[in-house]
Amino acid sequence: MDLGAYFTTLQYILMGATFVALVLIFLYVYYGKEEEQPTEKT
Repeated sequence: MDLGAYFTTLQYILMGATFVALVLIFLYVYYGKEEEQPTEKT
């Protein structure tokens, strides 16, 4: 695998990891706010 293909693969891996991290953060914040309401009822 030449240098160009290596950097291209690395770029896709970084973009994928960043996308997954943003989705996880969004879900954590969204469901974190949703779960605060039932705990207040208890």
